[in-house]
Amino acid sequence: MRCARCGDCCKETSMELSEEDILRLIGLGFKRENICVIGEDGLARLRNIKGQCVFLSKDAKTCTVYRNRPKGCMIYPVNCDHEGEVFVDEFCRARGTISKSELRRKSRTIKKHLDIIDEEAKIRKRSPE
Repeated sequence: MRCARCGDCCKETSMELSEEDILRLIGLGFKRENICVIGEDGLARLRNIKGQCVFLSKDAKTCTVYRNRPKGCMIYPVNCDHEGEVFVDEFCRARGTISKSELRRKSRTIKKHLDIIDEEAKIRKRSPE
């Protein structure tokens, strides 16, 4: 895929994070409370500041942690609905640049990633921090 570097996918994001994502970002020196919020559903999501992802560079419209960005950001614009159907987000300007093989690979990855996130959310709900 060829990212359009428009920054649109980083606005009003509700990107779900795995604990692995969070720990990787903490390893870069960020504090957990500054990078994510935990919803009542137990899901960890990227924090938004003034309507955009905390890691979006306002000037360059690029990710300030690109090499270490969350897995969901790496997989985007491939997404998965509540029924488990994988799709390419129509919102993405570069959606037409995803090859069939990339879509197959990312489809497998997103399903595994979301399973991990769901399990972690269940654990958080049982034992809130």
